[in-house]
Amino acid sequence: MPLSEEEQRLLDEMERNLYKKEADTVSVSSGPRTVDYTRVAIGLLLAVAGLGIIIVGVAMKLMFIGVIGFAASVAGILVMMSASKPADAAKKGSGKPKQQGDKPSFMDKMSQEWDKRQER
Repeated sequence: MPLSEEEQRLLDEMERNLYKKEADTVSVSSGPRTVDYTRVAIGLLLAVAGLGIIIVGVAMKLMFIGVIGFAASVAGILVMMSASKPADAAKKGSGKPKQQGDKPSFMDKMSQEWDKRQER
């Protein structure tokens, strides 16, 4: 059963609003990121040590040791997750400003393609 003209118009309007909201919600312009592998390694070691402390706490039936182990694991995971930062922040120290002629990143190209499709 085909939609009436009014229903089709409402559906098209809802679709446009959805695309507009989706583009606002999803930010793809954050650009490339760099990872500090030292922080990843420290966070991983802290998380694994925390899991070991949890096991020791369970074996000794001491709850506060398990809680300390859990806190260490969470801290390790947070350290690992904070190891990444925008590449622009890493380049600031190098003294080499980004030139106008540099190639756009993959995500920039995808964002431009998305904008072109939305304009049609």
